[in-house]
Amino acid sequence: MIGMWGGTMSELWQQLTLAMAVAPALVPAFAATQLDGHFHLSKSSYIAGEPVFLIFEVKNTGHKPVMIRTASPLSPCSGFRIEMEGVRNREPAGCYPSGGVVCASSTELLPHGKTHTDRILLNHSYDLRQPGRFSLHATQWLSYGIGPAKKPWLSREELQEHFEDRLEIEIESADGKDLEPEFQQYALELKSKDWQEEFIAAQVIADLAPPYMEGAILQMLDVPQLHSYGIDGLRNLGTPAAHRALANVVRTAPPGLDQNQAIRYLGEIGDSGDVQLLLDAAHASAPGMYSRELALVSAAEVGGAGAVPALMDELKDESSMNQQSAVRALYMTGSRAAVPVLIELLRVPDARLNKTAEFGLEVLTHRRSAERPESIPPEARYLKWAHWWKTHGESATIYKYDQCGEMMPLEKPCVQAPSGACVESRAS
Repeated sequence: MIGMWGGTMSELWQQLTLAMAVAPALVPAFAATQLDGHFHLSKSSYIAGEPVFLIFEVKNTGHKPVMIRTASPLSPCSGFRIEMEGVRNREPAGCYPSGGVVCASSTELLPHGKTHTDRILLNHSYDLRQPGRFSLHATQWLSYGIGPAKKPWLSREELQEHFEDRLEIEIESADGKDLEPEFQQYALELKSKDWQEEFIAAQVIADLAPPYMEGAILQMLDVPQLHSYGIDGLRNLGTPAAHRALANVVRTAPPGLDQNQAIRYLGEIGDSGDVQLLLDAAHASAPGMYSRELALVSAAEVGGAGAVPALMDELKDESSMNQQSAVRALYMTGSRAAVPVLIELLRVPDARLNKTAEFGLEVLTHRRSAERPESIPPEARYLKWAHWWKTHGESATIYKYDQCGEMMPLEKPCVQAPSGACVESRAS
């Protein structure tokens, strides 16, 4: 089953929490003890640099079978929420709403007395390479239905149980301990006939990516079902060989998820030598394809101000969708040079392009022309921004997309004088 969400991860969780808080009122009394679930760690303590697994087990303690909804534990729609204190989150939520989240889920029949187990690799989301004691708050909202279902149950027939635990994770200093034998065992499991064991091994190697696993990560690129894990591993490995392999994926892989991953990771690396490769990848994509925009954005991230001239050329494309992608890429340069280009785009007749350019100006300057910019005619917005930039352009702070902060109004509104100049309004 597929679900869509058009907001940020935090907004998604707020909506899920609200829905789940109402659900218990709909659950029949007999369902309260139908399931018993709890979290625990795979070990009492860990060595810095080794995989840290959180285990969730849920048992059917009722007399009737239940059909539970399952999904990858790392999926934002799996029902899990993991929070840790004092540890860097490797996947911060970001400053602005995302384009959406797609979630795949399935169902599993859980007979009386049987247990379902999820293994959650915490290293995927948190940097656990430093010794210390860390607090963990784990929550799971589990959707299920009573009795075996011949078809997926309707949402009104779903029940939900809430499970919650607080744990402490002890991570000890490596102190010369050799973790390579443990990872070599995972490397052997990459050839396991048990697909779950194979995928867990690939995930561990890809997410932790110690340097001595470079060969295993490169080999994963040759195994179709492990290819995406191999690309993740290249990103986390961060070696020159990994960089070259990512560039080769961008250059040779067909359009799709794997190529998109590699394009995104080249953007994160930030090597300006990749700009032309990324522009070539964008031009190889059909108009309107996500891979085209992603490649332009990555080129913008690695090229910065130096990529602005090439992105201005992209604005000449006949496709309005390609023009939109170029505008988004312009503000992703995080550069002062992009601001006057975006201001001029406020004068174009295309309303969508106009709106995207205004958003880009807000991202770069943390300024807003009005509480509701769409309520102001485009020409008036252009005049406000042009006047502000002429006055403050040299001294204004320019922000990157991932630099969050409060939006401030442009200092002085203005009106258009008969000469066409922007004149500050006395009413302000």
